[in-house]
Amino acid sequence: MRRRTWRSGEAAVIDDVDGVEGRSEQIRFDLESRGVAPEVSVPAARCLSAIAADLSPKEYGAVLDGVAAAYVHPDAAQLVGDIGEIQRLMQGFAGELRKLEEGLQILSAYVVRMGSRSNPTPPTTLH
Repeated sequence: MRRRTWRSGEAAVIDDVDGVEGRSEQIRFDLESRGVAPEVSVPAARCLSAIAADLSPKEYGAVLDGVAAAYVHPDAAQLVGDIGEIQRLMQGFAGELRKLEEGLQILSAYVVRMGSRSNPTPPTTLH
């Protein structure tokens, strides 16, 4: 298995690594060289090993840079928390919209019923 240390602007080579396990180990090494913690790099490497052989060196480097940016960025944990909060708020908003829709349907039915009950007869006397 050939290992190559990542440097800025250099794409890693994954094509000459034998087998899925070898690719996974290479990906883990490349992720950790970008600052990704081992508890994150191991499962990420397992997931990426299936597609890594189909990527060009430039694409491979871009994928690893994206993973590293997601897990190493100082605001990544805050962003994940913010996304969860936004998702919770949107679910609450959707529930409120359903209630509003129900209220509008009831009001619409009431207006239709009132319109049908008050069918006034036109006046017969003309002045």
